[in-house]
Amino acid sequence: MNFEDDIEDAIICPNCNHEQELHVTPTVNVTLDPEMKEKVLSGEIFLFTCENCGFSGFAGFPFIYEDKETYGGFLIYMEPGCEDREVGVDGDIADQVLLQNMTMRLVTTINELKEKIFIFDAGLDDRVVELFKMLALSKMKADDASQIPDELRFSKMETVDGEEKIFFAAFSDEQYLGVLELPYALYQSCLITGEPIWDSPIHECGMVDQKWILDRLQSGVTENADPECDLDCSVDCDCCGK
Repeated sequence: MNFEDDIEDAIICPNCNHEQELHVTPTVNVTLDPEMKEKVLSGEIFLFTCENCGFSGFAGFPFIYEDKETYGGFLIYMEPGCEDREVGVDGDIADQVLLQNMTMRLVTTINELKEKIFIFDAGLDDRVVELFKMLALSKMKADDASQIPDELRFSKMETVDGEEKIFFAAFSDEQYLGVLELPYALYQSCLITGEPIWDSPIHECGMVDQKWILDRLQSGVTENADPECDLDCSVDCDCCGK
């Protein structure tokens, strides 16, 4: 992972296979340039238009998003197609020292990037959110396996009728199904339930996703815990083993 200024890169249009040069911004620091945040969340910064056929789409390229104030400071590195679960951080010594005190995450898609930004902006821990999602999916599977989404993406947290709620966008095979609304109190329960997990270190810049939380549950880091699932899981629960 390198910190770079704007560069020119080659891109091939998926519609007509035309190759052209694309001006890309591989690093954004929203603490210094707050107006860039909306360009990231809207996808504008990744948008390209083919000069040959007029096709418009999103270009996936290695990208670093820095926020040095929110959530105590965090960095998200997006590398499309990355098969590693962790990557190292290159740069000068000052950057490396600073990053040691920042939360760093690795993602592979624009949607994953935006979800991490939403989570940290809400002041939440993405590790706890992944456990929360696993609990919610397990509960829905127990209730009606035919209607279960295969992915939940955090979208926001807000107060509704005096109660704090967490909202997830539900997807199945990348098709949007609707919004899942759950009480923030369940997030707090997950924070307590998975307490032994949070001591598990994340080295360098690593992925925190459903595989991350499942690996830690299966490795026995909660072996001595009493993970009573507040979503009332029944059989085949991925989180508590019921």
